Amino acid sequence: MGQTVVRALVEDELKAKAQAELAKQGLTLSDLMRMALREAAAGRISFSFDGIVRNVDTVRAMEELDNGLGERASSIEEFHEMMEN
Repeated sequence: MGQTVVRALVEDELKAKAQAELAKQGLTLSDLMRMALREAAAGRISFSFDGIVRNVDTVRAMEELDNGLGERASSIEEFHEMMEN
């Protein structure tokens, strides 16, 4: 299998801190990128930028709504009613 180079521009301090933390686990930045890319290629990666870690069921439900499926509540009251049924 051939290989290619993946580049990313990041702040010097971020790179240094990440390398130090990864080194504690015996990993390099390249190791991290390979692992992340494998997970992404397999469809098993989901990023959360709001600090909330979502499980697979939640991610699937969000994708359904994004694709026009599922049910949407127009108010918090309607949402609570839906959850009771």
